[in-house]
Amino acid sequence: MTATLSIKSPNASDTVFKVLAFTFSKDVYTPFTQLTVEFEAHTAVPESAQMAWFYVNGSFIHRGYIDTFRITEKGGFRRGVITSRGFTSQYLQNQLAPGLYTNMSLNDLMDDYMQLPYVTHEDCDTASYIFVKNGSTQWDGIVNIAFKVYGKHPYIRGTNCVMVNRDSEAKTFAYSEASMLSRGTERDTRSLVYYWSMEDMQGQHGSYTLSEPDAYDNFIYRSRYFELDRRFLYDPQKALEFRDKMAMRGWKNSFFTYSGYRGEDLFDTATVGGVSSDITSVRITGSRNGIITEIGSYTDKFVGVQ
Repeated sequence: MTATLSIKSPNASDTVFKVLAFTFSKDVYTPFTQLTVEFEAHTAVPESAQMAWFYVNGSFIHRGYIDTFRITEKGGFRRGVITSRGFTSQYLQNQLAPGLYTNMSLNDLMDDYMQLPYVTHEDCDTASYIFVKNGSTQWDGIVNIAFKVYGKHPYIRGTNCVMVNRDSEAKTFAYSEASMLSRGTERDTRSLVYYWSMEDMQGQHGSYTLSEPDAYDNFIYRSRYFELDRRFLYDPQKALEFRDKMAMRGWKNSFFTYSGYRGEDLFDTATVGGVSSDITSVRITGSRNGIITEIGSYTDKFVGVQ
């Protein structure tokens, strides 16, 4: 296993530790990378430790703040465990002041409202507007703008880069059947909604509705009624389409595992037997037995072919 953990302190000093085991994950609908790593604490972990940098097979895959760390000593051996999330996770924790934000672009939303350390983003200067409800987060605003301007959902590429469109440097990875340890499919219908209804300007239901056939086909009869969504006054039906797409995120998934890690990232392309699909999730586990990578490809209304 070739994995390296570097723990950073406020004065920018860092200490490198031997990795014993780890789990890393990211997917297109989670706005941060996640890491749990067990390490040999041969050197004392600084009490002021704040950040974790993580590398696998020479690829820099995680840069985030430390949520928790635990040190255990037994028989003279010191073992540490940390959990860490990428810095973009704080977009979920920063709330925007309620109200109407006009002429707003993704650049504005990420550069002018609570800039985060070590976070970069795609240059998306096309403007729109957002209406912020009480309790809405900065990530809610980013998702809203991405959908209104591009019809897409934002994702995190690299360590902390917010993207909406495909990276011009995206790669293609080819895999043989023989190289796979396992492969499979999964489906999750827990969030699917069959019937959506939104109030009109008079507070009445019936003008704006949407039915989801994939929910009906799976015997899902959930219904949702909500007030007029002022974020979509330019096209009220979009409010229902947005909610339907969000409810169906990642509900179908195809995946496979192989031994090692080749540097795959979100919206790179995976090709198996001449069939290509977008990489929408990456999960890497490591131990003394080696490294195993799981590559997933969602099919829903944002990605894949519905």
